[in-house]
Amino acid sequence: MKIGVFCSANQNIQPSYIRATEEFGRWMGKHNHTIVWGGCALGLMNSIGIGFLEGRARLGTSKSATGKLIGVVPDIIEERGKTFSQTDCIIDCKNLSERKDIIAAKSDILVALPGGIGTIDEIFTVAAASTIGYSTKKIILYDIEGFWLPLFALMDHLEQQGMMRGNYRDKFLRAENIDQITKLIETIKI
Repeated sequence: MKIGVFCSANQNIQPSYIRATEEFGRWMGKHNHTIVWGGCALGLMNSIGIGFLEGRARLGTSKSATGKLIGVVPDIIEERGKTFSQTDCIIDCKNLSERKDIIAAKSDILVALPGGIGTIDEIFTVAAASTIGYSTKKIILYDIEGFWLPLFALMDHLEQQGMMRGNYRDKFLRAENIDQITKLIETIKI
């Protein structure tokens, strides 16, 4: 399965988020999934890449027989030398809007790890496209230590105020750990 990952590229991140992100990356590497992500060598983006490579190495098979690490990298990231160096494939793009469109298009499902404005923009772009029929892709919010609970509270508020079309829970799925992510992924039809 091709799993799109949205997450933070900031450096000052809680160690528990880094550990959980690396664990998720290892899980994807061990299970032959392909990651499609921002391809940056900073923050949780770096952690997901490191974990994936560790998981794939533990699998003990050749690179050609396993999932891939696909980075969708804007020009400005490449120019600054911040690209994750061990990607299997880099897809160049001009800007962040193009990057999120490519990640969404090339993924079977999307997982959002802790992140800031960019991550929120990415998940809401996919969700908004879904509300008017451009996409049916699900977004799993990996709720490490309750990180996404305030977002769910906001979504409940918007729903209560009549500002949302449909049930947002059909688009945003919540998982607190790898086992829950695994179960959600297994239930989603591609």
